Amino acid sequence: MQEAIGYGRVSRIWQFFAVYPWFTLFIVIAAGSLLGMVRFGPVTLGPAGVLFAGLLLGSLDGLASCGRRRRPRRRGR
Repeated sequence: MQEAIGYGRVSRIWQFFAVYPWFTLFIVIAAGSLLGMVRFGPVTLGPAGVLFAGLLLGSLDGLASCGRRRRPRRRGR
């Protein structure tokens, strides 16, 4: 069922990013640099584009679980 709606492909991408953190870092820096060059009227983001790209990738981490609930942590042990 999950393969039918495309979640399998997304989880494989997230697994790839988790296994190769240097590649993930390179992708975030490259995407942020490109985002920093884009003009929004008279304003460009510049180096802050990397920050926003990292925030975007970090916020998508919740989507990587594909709707599965995470187990709560046990307290007191």
